Amino acid sequence: MSIVDYFEKPSVENLVFPFIPVTQTLGSRLVDEAYDVAIIGVKADSDQVNRGSAAAPDEIRKYLYALRGEMRQLRIADLGNLKACDNPTELYFALRGAVSELRAIGVLPVILGGSQELTAAVYDGLKEISQELNLSVLDSRIDLSIEEGAPISPSSYLNTIINDDKRFRVDVIGCQSYYCSQLQVDKLEENNCWVMRLGNLRADLAEAEPIFRDSDFVSLDMSVVRQSDAPGQEMPSPNGLTGEELCQLTRYAGLSDRIQAFGLFEVNPYFDNNGQTASLAAQLVWHFLEAYANRYGDYPLRDLSSYKTIVVPEMDGDDDIVFYNNHLNNRWWVQIPMRGGDRIFSCSYNDYSKVVDGRLFDLWMRYYQR
Repeated sequence: MSIVDYFEKPSVENLVFPFIPVTQTLGSRLVDEAYDVAIIGVKADSDQVNRGSAAAPDEIRKYLYALRGEMRQLRIADLGNLKACDNPTELYFALRGAVSELRAIGVLPVILGGSQELTAAVYDGLKEISQELNLSVLDSRIDLSIEEGAPISPSSYLNTIINDDKRFRVDVIGCQSYYCSQLQVDKLEENNCWVMRLGNLRADLAEAEPIFRDSDFVSLDMSVVRQSDAPGQEMPSPNGLTGEELCQLTRYAGLSDRIQAFGLFEVNPYFDNNGQTASLAAQLVWHFLEAYANRYGDYPLRDLSSYKTIVVPEMDGDDDIVFYNNHLNNRWWVQIPMRGGDRIFSCSYNDYSKVVDGRLFDLWMRYYQR
């Protein structure tokens, strides 16, 4: 069975008029074979919330196809929409299989949802060929049920992931405290997951870059954007990231040399205003793709011996802290001793500065002697 047998071509009509020559648009540059990235749509929403999000993949394409298509040597295919399944279980297994097959041939899937519970299927597809997975979730809420045995849904899919043996790290980024219970936060922290709240994120977006640099899979819920910038949501919030801020974060995700999949979920055209949310979603995908085409080829693709090594002595004299710096792009990494052996993590210049000043930073406190 060929990978294309999973999909049917999208029915995209009334394309947005391009602002650049048609021959230079992304839609005109799509290929049918020998591709590096595959766009796949999943026209499925949840029976519980956000009915109407199934229409999002084709609506996003109307705007995505009209954007600029020059992306160095990156070859992009749009495989279409996952064929209709009789029930959610069949859909889950079909998406998992498609993602697994794409990664097995070295193709990065960009998933257009659909509801965010599809994250669990994508995660399962990735873990079939991965030793461990780092998941980053951009969301205004924590999709975690405190009840054991909760079925997979847009509000509980994290339950199936945080207890998985293949999972090393889960980061929930951009959540708003008044939408999250302390029980949810406690449960995440008990499972070595990390929450980066909206206020901390907006204080300095660049501090989130190391998180995305270490991510294998980024799952984006459009509710992380404030309602004025993205009204096409069933549960919008007056607060949240701006469209520009989220474009910067998706660019960080695309620049990651670890990234294996990117998913964009919970766009609901039924609530949209003149295509504003679908247009933003298209630009988010574009920023991810453009960044992916311009990755640095940093660690882990490049050996750390080519970077500047800086050793900061511990104040108590027990363990020195080793940092690595690529001066060409000012990216930083830190070596953290753990029970299973030293591990290398992405970090920021601010993290390095804290250690020089005699303070430990969040990443160190999270993993030291884990």
